Amino acid sequence: MATIAPTSYSRNGEYLVHSSADGVIKIWETETGVLRQEYTPSSHLSAACTCLVWCPTRTSEESPRKKKKKRSRQKSESGSDADLIALGTTSGAVLLYSYLNGDLQTQLESSHADRINDVCWSPDGEDVFACSNDHHITQWDVSSTKVKHKWKADKGIVHSVCCSHQYLISAGRSIKLWNLSTKTVVQTFTGHSTEVFRLLPVPKLLTADGDSSAIDSSYFLSAALNDRLINVWHVNPSSKTKSAVASFTLPDEPCMLDLSRSSAGDQPILLAVVTRGGQLLIFEHILNGTLKRPLQAKFTIQCATLGDKDSVPRPMTILAAALVKGTEPSVLLAYGSFLKPTFEKVVCNGQSDICLVREDSLSGAVKVESSLSKVKTPDVSKEVTELAPGVLVPSRPTQEEPSVSAKRKKRKPSASEQMTMEDRLNAISIDQSPGKAGTAPPKADALALLLTQGLQSQDKLIVNNVLQIRNDMIIRNTVKRLPAPMVIPLVKELSQRIQGHAQSGHTLLKWIKTLLTIHTSYLMTFPELVDKFSGMYEMMTSRVTMFSNLSRLQGKLNLVLSQIKSQDQEGEDTTTQQALLVYEDNSSDDEGEVALDDLMAIHSESEDNWEDLSDMEAVDGGDDNGKDMEEEDD
Repeated sequence: MATIAPTSYSRNGEYLVHSSADGVIKIWETETGVLRQEYTPSSHLSAACTCLVWCPTRTSEESPRKKKKKRSRQKSESGSDADLIALGTTSGAVLLYSYLNGDLQTQLESSHADRINDVCWSPDGEDVFACSNDHHITQWDVSSTKVKHKWKADKGIVHSVCCSHQYLISAGRSIKLWNLSTKTVVQTFTGHSTEVFRLLPVPKLLTADGDSSAIDSSYFLSAALNDRLINVWHVNPSSKTKSAVASFTLPDEPCMLDLSRSSAGDQPILLAVVTRGGQLLIFEHILNGTLKRPLQAKFTIQCATLGDKDSVPRPMTILAAALVKGTEPSVLLAYGSFLKPTFEKVVCNGQSDICLVREDSLSGAVKVESSLSKVKTPDVSKEVTELAPGVLVPSRPTQEEPSVSAKRKKRKPSASEQMTMEDRLNAISIDQSPGKAGTAPPKADALALLLTQGLQSQDKLIVNNVLQIRNDMIIRNTVKRLPAPMVIPLVKELSQRIQGHAQSGHTLLKWIKTLLTIHTSYLMTFPELVDKFSGMYEMMTSRVTMFSNLSRLQGKLNLVLSQIKSQDQEGEDTTTQQALLVYEDNSSDDEGEVALDDLMAIHSESEDNWEDLSDMEAVDGGDDNGKDMEEEDD
C-alpha cells in the first residue's frame, strides 16, 4: 500500500489532509487553499503513516470563523464532536489526531505487531477498525481506548476494511462480509487478483420524507492495485453469487475514490476516480441489476498549464477529488503539487471532456531570463599589455575576421581523418594477408578498448571483428582488461549471438567460457542474468540431446560406407588379375588359318597315340606288337 499516498477529504469537503512520505501530516483549507496545520509525529521516521480517514461524526456545520470562538471550541473538545483523524502506522499502532487541538488525542497500541494497512470508523464514530499484515482485525472503543474484539480474518494479509452498519467488509485473499455481532463470515466475494486498497460502501437511499435509516446500503465498491476495473458487489447473504454485478473501466490504475448519490429522481450513484496518470473520471449509474459490460466514464477532467512563446503546455496532476452535493454533478479538485496544491470547484454541465488550463502555482515566483543561460565574453581592452609569455597566456576571444596569415596556416586534414570507419577497421584487422607488413595480432588492451567502443555504440561491425578472434590467450587478456560496466552488455551480446548458426558457436563458446571464468564474482551480483543464462543453457541442452542420436547415425553410416568401399575394392582386385591366356590378333587371316590347322593336327595326333598305347597295353605279348609299330613308324 506504500504506492498510494494517504489523502482524505473531510465529510463536507472543508479540509484536505495528506501525509507525506516522511510522515508529516498537513491539513489545508479547501476554500482558501491555506495550509492550516502541519504536524510531525515523534516517530514519523520509524513509524510512517500508511493510511488515514476522517471521523464520520462531524455534527458542527459552522464556518471556520465561528469555530475560533472559545465557547464552540470547548464544546467540541469535551464532546464527541471533535474532528478526529485516524492514522495507521507501519509500527502497528493507530493514532487519533485532533484537528481542533492540533495534536494527538490518543494512541491505540499493543494490538498489532505489524504494519496497519487500513482503518475505518463505525457509522456512529464510537469504534475504530484496523487491519494489519498479521492477518487480524481489531475493533477499538474510542472513548475507553480499549480493544473490544480481535480476530483472525484471513490466512494471508488483510489489505482493506470498511464498515456499514451491522456488516464489516474486509479484503485479503478474497473479500469477506462479516457479521459484527457474531464475528462470522456471511458472504464471500472473488474478483481481484491483486491487493484491494479501497473498499467503499454505497451511501444510503433517501425516502420521500428524507429518512435514510429505513433503507440500508446493499452495495459496495472495491479497487485494487494494478487493476483498471472498479467492481460493484451486491450484499445478499442468501445468494451464492460471488462475482461482481457491475464494473467501471479506467484508462489507468486508480489512486483515490469518492462516492455519493445524485439528487435526481432515481438517485443514481456518482463515482469520482483519480487515476495515477493525474486524470479525474466521473461515472453515473443506477444500481438495478447485473451488467455484462464495464461502464465508461461520463465525464473526464484534466488540467494543463498555459503555454507561451518559451514553453509548451504540460499536464498538471490532479491530486484528490471530492464530490459536492448539488443539482448538477460537481467536484472539488486539488491539483498541482502537495507542496502548494490548488483547490477549485468544477461543475460538469454537459461537456464530457473538460480540460482546465491553469497557471502552475510553483512556477510563478522566480523566472530565469533566457539571456542568462547564454555564454557572454567579457570585454577586454585592446590597449592592455601582456607581460607573461605568450605561450602561457590563453588567447583572447575576438569577433574580428581572421587575418590572411591565419587563413594560410590552416591545418590540412590528416590521412587518418579522411579514412572511413571501414578503412580504419580494415587497418586494425588481424586477418591481414601474410605478405603485408604488420601482420602481428593487435594487443589485448587495444582489443579491449575496441570492444568497449563497439558495445557502447552498438556497432555490429566492430563487435564482429573482435568476437571472431580464436586465440585463447588474446581472448583471455581482452576479457580480463574489459571494464566492469561492459561485462553485462557483453553477456547479452554473446547470449544473442549463440542463438544463431551453430558454425560460429565454437568461437563464441570460448568467449563465454573465458567470461564466466574471469568475471564470475561480478556476475553473481546480478540475479536478473539468470534468465539470459537459462535461455542459453536450454539452447545448449537442446543441441546436445541430439548428439547421442547423431553419434549412432554416424556409426551406422560409417559401417555401411566401409562395406561399400570393401566391395568396390574386391571388384577391382578380380578384374586386375593376370590372364592365363592372351590372344593377340596381329597376323592376317591366312596365317591365322594355318596356325589353327597346325594346332588341330597336333591335337589329333596326340589323341590317336593315346588310344593306340592304351590298346597295346591291354593285349598280351604287347612287346611284339610294340616292335611292329616301331617298324611301321620307321
